[in-house]
Amino acid sequence: MPINNLAKASPNEIDAELARLNVELTKAEQTLVALRKRRRDRIERGEVDLADELVVQIEQACSAADACEAAAMPFEQEFTRRGGWTRAWLVLNTGGHVHRTTACRTCFPTTKFAWLTHLSGRDEVEIVDLAGKAACTECYPSAPVEVRNQPSRIKTPEQLARSAGREQRARAKAAKAISSPDGTPLRTKHCGLIETEFTARRSYADLLSYARYLTRQNVVFHRASIAEHQEDARLILAALSAKHGRTEDDLREELAPKVEAKWTREHSKWG
Repeated sequence: MPINNLAKASPNEIDAELARLNVELTKAEQTLVALRKRRRDRIERGEVDLADELVVQIEQACSAADACEAAAMPFEQEFTRRGGWTRAWLVLNTGGHVHRTTACRTCFPTTKFAWLTHLSGRDEVEIVDLAGKAACTECYPSAPVEVRNQPSRIKTPEQLARSAGREQRARAKAAKAISSPDGTPLRTKHCGLIETEFTARRSYADLLSYARYLTRQNVVFHRASIAEHQEDARLILAALSAKHGRTEDDLREELAPKVEAKWTREHSKWG
C-alpha cells in the first residue's frame, strides 16, 4: 500500500516498503550481474554485435537499481529522523536465530535473512518473548533464561501472509457452508449430502417443485415419495434457519418465488 505521509507512517509500514524495495533492488542487481557476464562472454567469443545488443538491457537494469535506491532513500531518512526503532531479522536456515541487526558478529556475509518487518518498532522485550530460544544471545544478552528456553513463536511476513490467506479462505468457505442445526452434515434422502448454502437453496426449490409435480400426477400413488421430498425440504429449511437466525416462515416466504420459478420453468411442463 502506498505511503502518502511518511511522518505518520508506522515503523512496520515503513520497513515493509523498504523490504519490498530491497527485494526489487536485489532482482535488478542480479539481472545486471547476469547481463554483464553474458556480454563479456560474447565479447570473448568475438561476438561483438551480439554483445552490443545487451547494452540497452544493461542500461535498463542499472536504471531499475538506481530507481530502487532513490525510492528507498526517504524511508531511510525517516528512520534516521526518528532516531531509529527496533528491528528484527530471522536467519533463514533450520534453527535460525532472531537478530536485532544483520551486522551481528555471529553472522556471515553469505547469511540469508528474513526481515521481520511486522515487528519493527515493537518493544524489545516482546520481540525476545516471541523469539524464545531463537533469540540471539549476542543481540539480546539480557534476555531472561526462562524466555530463552521457550519455543520460538516467530513467523516471517511470508508465513504470516500465508496463514492470513488460509484463514481468509476458511472464513469464505465457512460463509458458504451449511450443516444441520446440530452441526452435523446436512444429509437428505433425495439430494444426498448438501455442503453449501447455494446447493441447499437450489435443492429446496427442486424438492418442493418436484413434490408438486408428483402431487399433480397421482397424489395417492406417490404419497410416500411426496412426503420424502417435503421432509428433505423441511430439513434444508431448518438448516438455513439455524445458520441465519431467521424463522422458517420467513425463509419459506423468501424462497417461495424460487420454488414457483422452478415449477414454471421445468416441472409444470412435464407430462
